[in-house]
Amino acid sequence: MKKDITNFSDNDENEIPLRDNDEFPQGALEPIEVDKMPLVSRRKFLALASASAAFAVTSCTDYRDKGAIVTYNKKPENVTYGKADYYASVYHDGTPILVKTREGRPIKVIGNPEHPLSGGTVSLQAQASVLDLYDPERIQRPLRKNGNSFAEITWEAFDSEIISKLDSIKNSGKKIVFFSNSIYSPSFLNLLNEFKNKYTNTEIVAYDSINNNAKAKAFKELYGSEMIPEIDWSKPKIILFAEADLLGSDTKAHEYTKAIMSRKNIEDVSNFNRIYTVEGSMSLTGVNSDYRFRLNPAKQIEFLLALYNALKGYKSIEEFAQKNGWNKKHAANLVKDLTDNKGAAIVYAGDILSKEAHILVEAINSLIDAKQNYVQRNGNYIACNALMPSIGLDDCKALINDMNSGNVAAFIALDTNPVYNLPKAFGFAEALKKVELKIAFTYNQNETSALCNYVAAINHSIESWGDYRSSNGIYSLRQPVIESLYENRQTESVILTWLSGNAKSYTFDSFHKYLMNYWQNNIYPLAKTSVDFQKFWFASVHDGFAEVSEAGPQNLSFNNFEAYIYSIKPLDSNGFTLIVKNSYTLGDGRYANNGWLQEMPHPVTKAVWDNYVCIAPATAKKLSLQYKDFKSTTIKLTVDGKEITAPIITQPGMEENTLLIEMGYGRTNAGTIGNEIGVDTNNLLAAIHKISDRIITNVSISATGEIYPLYSTQEHHLLDEEFVKDFHKSRSIIMESTVAEYVKDSKVISKKRHLVAELDQLSVNAPHEYKEVKWGMAIDLNKCTGCGQCVIACNTENNIPVVGKTEVGKGREMHWIRLDRYYSGSNEEPQVSHQPMLCQHCDMAPCENVCPVVATTHSPDGLNQMTYNRCVGTRYCANNCPYKVRRFNYFNFRTRLKDGYYEKDSMELIHNPEVTVRSRGVMEKCTFCIQRLMEGRQEATKNGETFNGHGIKTACQEACPANAIVFGNMNDPNSEISKVIKTNLAYKALEAMGIKPNITYIAKLWNKHAEDIA
Repeated sequence: MKKDITNFSDNDENEIPLRDNDEFPQGALEPIEVDKMPLVSRRKFLALASASAAFAVTSCTDYRDKGAIVTYNKKPENVTYGKADYYASVYHDGTPILVKTREGRPIKVIGNPEHPLSGGTVSLQAQASVLDLYDPERIQRPLRKNGNSFAEITWEAFDSEIISKLDSIKNSGKKIVFFSNSIYSPSFLNLLNEFKNKYTNTEIVAYDSINNNAKAKAFKELYGSEMIPEIDWSKPKIILFAEADLLGSDTKAHEYTKAIMSRKNIEDVSNFNRIYTVEGSMSLTGVNSDYRFRLNPAKQIEFLLALYNALKGYKSIEEFAQKNGWNKKHAANLVKDLTDNKGAAIVYAGDILSKEAHILVEAINSLIDAKQNYVQRNGNYIACNALMPSIGLDDCKALINDMNSGNVAAFIALDTNPVYNLPKAFGFAEALKKVELKIAFTYNQNETSALCNYVAAINHSIESWGDYRSSNGIYSLRQPVIESLYENRQTESVILTWLSGNAKSYTFDSFHKYLMNYWQNNIYPLAKTSVDFQKFWFASVHDGFAEVSEAGPQNLSFNNFEAYIYSIKPLDSNGFTLIVKNSYTLGDGRYANNGWLQEMPHPVTKAVWDNYVCIAPATAKKLSLQYKDFKSTTIKLTVDGKEITAPIITQPGMEENTLLIEMGYGRTNAGTIGNEIGVDTNNLLAAIHKISDRIITNVSISATGEIYPLYSTQEHHLLDEEFVKDFHKSRSIIMESTVAEYVKDSKVISKKRHLVAELDQLSVNAPHEYKEVKWGMAIDLNKCTGCGQCVIACNTENNIPVVGKTEVGKGREMHWIRLDRYYSGSNEEPQVSHQPMLCQHCDMAPCENVCPVVATTHSPDGLNQMTYNRCVGTRYCANNCPYKVRRFNYFNFRTRLKDGYYEKDSMELIHNPEVTVRSRGVMEKCTFCIQRLMEGRQEATKNGETFNGHGIKTACQEACPANAIVFGNMNDPNSEISKVIKTNLAYKALEAMGIKPNITYIAKLWNKHAEDIA
């Protein structure tokens, strides 16, 4: 096997991290000399940083500024030892969150259940953000470039020099450019405009790699406004997605998942929604669709034209279906469903499609009265557009031309990375070198900051004040839940200092005061409330948002679609069509240095720590390309003289002339974890032959002859392995049916179950008796999309380490939850089934009776327990577990990965103190979040109540956006879990073995037409 293209190595495979014949690392037994310890030792660092209650709000009427971080001989009044506090805030991507703190340390992020838009859901990136907060490589002080390196300077020197330079530029006639992502913060935009008023030569440019520009332009052309109304996804009964991945890679996938999956209620199967997807790649939305059609994205215009004509009654869609190898009956049923469900159906095009595609979708939606599904509040449509939206990729060329011509004297990157995100062919990096003053605001070094004169070390989102316009009428508030860990400052505070013209004018609460003043003058009047501003402000900070009266999109009627329709022509394309999609985990690359997100298995391919080209198995076979046993053929993609080289994965369900690769990889200055992982796709975005910024045509591919190690967490049960094909169904691991069959016979699943009560008589062990509480979990496979939110939630809750690419390749990943993905059918038309797999906490657990040191035992309330300090690592329990859900710590991975990257001082702050931080040599697995159970029991005992488990949620249940997980006391007849496990769709995985698992799965019902059932 040839050398890894990305040059990624966790540790050399032959490296032995400990000295031979010695249990301890070198120096571990030497005496500690306090006088020789570094100035900020680990103990001192923890003492100073672990106790913060800065800016915390305890109630809407009793807000007190808690001031700076203090040592614990001066414990803050509102901090109780051993008790968690929660603070409402909003993540920088707009996700409303609650931040859990212990002794002042933020340790976990969950969704804000009171927020009217998110409803308690949370993005993967927000959940994993605590790892970024404590990242050991965060920039700790402002930097100034000296030669080819940076040196730390004081903030006073930094501000003084910048103010002087800005003042000199003001009279030069040249531009000062602020380069930002789309701006949703009204107070921040107001501040930038104030800066613009003082420095009139200022220009504000917003750009996102992931944007909805095409849709906004379509709405502007049709309705005169770029405001795009939000859709209430719980309303439509028929949904058609055209190259849209709302359940997966969309930036609001967590919100959409909650709404769409709310229609998958097994107590009301007649109201199940039916989802159709037309796509060229294999997306998470596609695998969860009842009907999926493969189609090259270049043909989406032709398809939408055919659908429009079919709905108008001009011609049948069957001609298009036959031409593209679709099932004609399924295509006809799509038209019939849309026609029969006017007002309760909708068509949605993905953001990566062209403006013309979005116009066609609007025309189709006008025929089926889809606007009935738009969100309305107080008679207004709700829109979530940015206050300053992103410009298009090609629009960035004007800025670059200005920079090259010498018209830009100052370029200020506001937590953005255009050197990486813009195509290399645009020459942005070369243009930036021609700018005299270059400043990067960032909390981690990146490709742009490396080329700047100055770097402003800014706060993390969790350390900051701020606001976010979630939609018209809803404003979210961000509050810091910990004071800056280092000498960092908030972006807005730095700009306020520049505006003052005095480097000494900075105060730690300058932007806090500015934000309050802005809200008092601009947001509070919209609330039209009788309470005074102070109470309104405290309530808003406490809740994390404020609802006010504000108009939304009004005119959404357009009757002249015909003029547009027949001016749109189908597209021609040669070669392959390449879809460049944002990463499920890394987005546009911003989160590349986050190990949890890098190690999160891709929800469709299950690959980790890489991006790659997805290609249809038939195409791979035709071109002699292969992915097998974690060895991947690498290929060169070429279009318009631009090229990248990447490994391939053969992906069932891909259209044969379509390729898919995800952006966000190939970073060169992301940090120790994120550097040189995967390949940078951005240069291909400069191609001339393209349908949109991220759909490129006329791509040619050629094999390089190199083999690349590409690791996946699941390689079993592939479609081309006849011996194991469909084992998941024949062994009742996955049980599925259809709505039509279930309506006809409600016992269609229960009849297939292998009930084993009679095997109790054959057991040598007496069954356990549960006189009080017995814990159990139910997972509804109708709602589970395989998104992976539960995996990240479990990681943060239970101190699960990152092991690195090499160790994952050896099967040593440490995730306590595994999201199994099974294929059935054919490579061309696969049916995909997901199943979260974790410790089943069996009543007759086969792991318990083989442990020679009794480290794994059974609790009186039904838990399969692990005693870490008793475990000696025989791994007998793992060998005897039929579910293979136990994880063994072969090493202390925190020390082993990247020379102890996650063992550095700052990372000590991230650990949940309620969960043991395991070292090497022990077995670990899901515990049903026993720490939460014990806290509930303790609280009930303190209050003199009988503990029945009511209200306790596991971390995975709390994070699941689809509400697919139910946990509780099965002995309580009034609990939700006791009711769910008695439904006719309930079954246990491998229950024929007689080991009595306490996790119940709810069989999936596909919403197929009755005539499609074989």
